[in-house]
Amino acid sequence: MKRSFLVLLSSFATFAFPACGGGDHTGGEGAVAPASPSPVTATAVTARATPSPAELQRLSTIEVPGFTRSDSRVVASAASITYTAAAKTAGGASLVATVRISGCDPFICATLDPTDYESAEAQRNLKSVLSTALAESPGLVWEFGSVELAPGKSGLHTYAVGYAETVAATGTSRVSTNVYRAWYHDGYLHVSVEVSARGSAFPRSLAETVALMSRAEAGQAARDVFAAFSAEFAK
Repeated sequence: MKRSFLVLLSSFATFAFPACGGGDHTGGEGAVAPASPSPVTATAVTARATPSPAELQRLSTIEVPGFTRSDSRVVASAASITYTAAAKTAGGASLVATVRISGCDPFICATLDPTDYESAEAQRNLKSVLSTALAESPGLVWEFGSVELAPGKSGLHTYAVGYAETVAATGTSRVSTNVYRAWYHDGYLHVSVEVSARGSAFPRSLAETVALMSRAEAGQAARDVFAAFSAEFAK
């Protein structure tokens, strides 16, 4: 089931803060293909038709109360939309939610049972969206489990907060992540919601990274965005 994880991970856009200050070199976060086959199994999909380009186009125009929609597009049989929250986080950052919605196939719509991801290999695959520096950084916060995105609609989520820096003769390289990801499917449609925070300056410590967006703020934003799409999914 290696392909199932590659498709799943590729649906998550990664986020990196812009560099600021002299001599800083910012490392970006990128999706890394798992080194071994995924141990999770794909689920059976329903007989409902694949979403048409017109339907995906309609989904890409859905508005979310409290958020400004931008960068809506349909590419490769999937709709991608960016939403920016009107309200700032307690840390003064802007919350940005990226939604990707597409039709199901037996690979992308893998199991939503969190117990199927308990093995060390499955967790490594989930963490492969992090760079090695962040995955091994001291103080990394990593969370995975089920999440009720709406009544009767439980998906899965990850939450990662980390910071790492490397000092060299050419300067200091800094990389950080503070990202909440949730995904859900009904056997017909698959949706992923990634929430990140954009601050006015690149964080220079784990504490500054954490302060940009709390777990509660990110989770609530994901539920708020999913609520606008909830009616599209069968119970």
